[in-house]
Amino acid sequence: MLDHRSSEELDDRTKIALDLAEDFINNHARGVDDDFMDRLKEHFSEKQIVELTIAIGIWDSVHKFNAVFDVDPPVDGDELFETGVPDVPEELQSHIIEPGNKY
Repeated sequence: MLDHRSSEELDDRTKIALDLAEDFINNHARGVDDDFMDRLKEHFSEKQIVELTIAIGIWDSVHKFNAVFDVDPPVDGDELFETGVPDVPEELQSHIIEPGNKY
């Protein structure tokens, strides 16, 4: 997301999850204080917060691994990442960038 906070399409639950991902990746989760955690708990259970944080960490590590070994993302020609991933929840599928539509 280029600017998830100002999106009118995303709900608050998705925005706080993206806030967590952004802080985790850009700030090593240093911004996750008690207030941030309280905001997360308004939308997620503690188990979900743990699972979300693990998922963010795994994908961040995959990205860094790929950068170290110069692994290119799975693209076809000029297109972005392939879409149609089966594990994307239906309510979030509208946020997937379709091939040929860069933004």
